[in-house]
Amino acid sequence: MRRLALRLLIAAGLVLLVTGSALAALQIVWGPVLGDLTSDSVQIAWFTNLPSYGAVEVGGQRLAPGGPSRAHQVKISGLRGSATYSYRLTAQTGDQATASKWYSFETPGPELSSFTFCAYGDTRSNPTAHRQVVEAMVSCKPRFILHSGDLVARGADLEGWKRFFPVIARFSPQVPLYPCLGNHEGGAALYYDLLPLPEGGGVRNSEWYAAIFGSCQLFSLDNYGDLEAQAAWLKDQLSQPRPEGVQWRLALFHEPPYSSGPHPPSAGALKHFCPYLENGGVDLVLNGHNHLYERSLVGRLNYVTVGGGGAPLYAIRPRANPYRQALAVTYSFLRVEVTPQELRCTALDTELLTLDSFTVEARS
Repeated sequence: MRRLALRLLIAAGLVLLVTGSALAALQIVWGPVLGDLTSDSVQIAWFTNLPSYGAVEVGGQRLAPGGPSRAHQVKISGLRGSATYSYRLTAQTGDQATASKWYSFETPGPELSSFTFCAYGDTRSNPTAHRQVVEAMVSCKPRFILHSGDLVARGADLEGWKRFFPVIARFSPQVPLYPCLGNHEGGAALYYDLLPLPEGGGVRNSEWYAAIFGSCQLFSLDNYGDLEAQAAWLKDQLSQPRPEGVQWRLALFHEPPYSSGPHPPSAGALKHFCPYLENGGVDLVLNGHNHLYERSLVGRLNYVTVGGGGAPLYAIRPRANPYRQALAVTYSFLRVEVTPQELRCTALDTELLTLDSFTVEARS
């Protein structure tokens, strides 16, 4: 009798396993996430709960990245500048298929010279605070958003990314994200698997990169990679004439070279990055790592720490920083209004109260 009962239990367990598997409906867990949006191309990333064949439907085309996967990325080329495109995601595995709703994005035209972008960072650990910062940024109607690293608490932990992407879904289907690596990403493969990154150099040719949006050229660097290789790359990039239509040059990396926070100035950045940034025509530098807002002015170059994106705020006694112009410990971000003549920069908290403001004038 016991043997019969045991067989019945095993059979019931097998039925539950099969039934549970059958009930696992194919879903798009997060996405779309836009990246590297130019006047003629865009990258789109998304993630499904099951390995599946993904595709993007846009402009009457269906573009697929290849074999079955949970992490999907597609680059769409041949777009027109200053145009709005509707698109949706699809996924299929076996006899299951699903599709997202329709979204839209607008490509920048090569003549785009007046617009807004936002910058923030250190979003790990507190999705509620992160969401408040995102909502405040979205109200500023940015055309793109920079993230200064530490997107998640542990880059190799998929659960952290599952918390990150639903928060940025408030903007990611329409507004491209340009990140850099933080220490908490740890160079994990998931950073490259899940984010639509521009091409440059280093790991997967995207550890550091340059990107152009309208009149802005961005250089994203990695404090934790090959600093000498990046310095040589940055020197070469900055020695070249500005691409046509580029008025402003921005730099983005995680650890600040000038700091009042508990994390000291980055010796590596000071040695390898700053000589070229401060003498190569860069107009604005964005950093993170310290969970606060800080602005340091070195010559005419502002280094802005935008680490108030959601990680625990630091209660600090400021360390000596002779370049410090402003300091605020609160959840916050930087809004940059771009014009042909100047960058109008305003640090805002989640209630859109001004913490700091400054202007960067165009070089003659």
